Amino acid sequence: MPEPGGRGLPEPLARRMIAASCLGFEVHCDTMVKGTLAVVMGFVLFVGSVYLLLAAVFGRWMGYLVLAVSFTGWMILLSSLWLFGFYSQGLETPTNLGPRGSEPAWVPLGASIGPPGDLGYEVIGDYPGGPWRSGEGLASSVQSVTSAVQDFLAEEANRELGIPETDVRAIPPADFIVQDVAFATAEDGKTPLAAAEAFYRGGGPAVTVFLRHDSGSVPRYSVMFLVGSIALFAAHLPLLDRAERKRKEILTGGTAPPWYGPA
Repeated sequence: MPEPGGRGLPEPLARRMIAASCLGFEVHCDTMVKGTLAVVMGFVLFVGSVYLLLAAVFGRWMGYLVLAVSFTGWMILLSSLWLFGFYSQGLETPTNLGPRGSEPAWVPLGASIGPPGDLGYEVIGDYPGGPWRSGEGLASSVQSVTSAVQDFLAEEANRELGIPETDVRAIPPADFIVQDVAFATAEDGKTPLAAAEAFYRGGGPAVTVFLRHDSGSVPRYSVMFLVGSIALFAAHLPLLDRAERKRKEILTGGTAPPWYGPA
C-alpha cells in the first residue's frame, strides 16, 4: 500500500498490463506462444494438404495462387461476418462475433492517502469537490468501479508482500472495502473518470483510487483480419489472372515452361 503523503502507486496497473503482454495484444506471452503454435500447426495441416493437391494439378506457382485467392476471399467473408454480420437482420444484427479485443473497462491511474499527484488529468486535483458527483443511481457503473478498485489494490498488496497471485496466502480482492464512489468528466469533455475510497478489511488507512474509463477495442482483431485479407486478395488476384492467361496460351499452342514436379 502507498505510504502516507505519497503521490501514489509507483507503477499504474495499466503499464504493468502492457509490460506483461506480447506485442501489445494484451495477451500473456505463454498464451501467445501456445496460440501461435496451434495456428501454425493447423495451417500446415489443413491448408498445406490442400496446397499439395493443387500443386500436383496446376504446378507449384499456379497452385499457390489459386489457394491464396481462395483462402483470402473466404477470410474476407468470414471476417465481415464477424465484424458486422452483413447486417442480415437490419440494424439489430449482432456484431463483433469473432475474436474480441480489449473490452471496455475502468483502468486505475493511481492511488494515494494524501492529495493525489499528477495523474494526467487536472480535474483529479479538484476531488472531492468541483465537478465530482456521487454515484447514486449509477449502480452498474459503481459495481464496475468497485471491482476494478478491489482487483487493483489486491494486486498491489500482493506485489508489495511478494506473494504470487496463485498462492493460497494471496490477499483476495474481496478483502478490500470500497465506498464513496464518485464520477467526473476529464477536461477534454470525453474521458469519464472515477474515484473511490477503499481500505483493507483487516485494518489500515483509507486510500483514494482514481480511474479512467477505457472504451476498449472489441472489433480490433476482426478489422485486422478483414483489412489483411482484402490486401492479400488484391495482391494475389492480378498474379492469378496473369498466370491463367499464360496457361491458356500454352494450351492453345504456346510453349510450356519446364516442369519441376509437384513440390
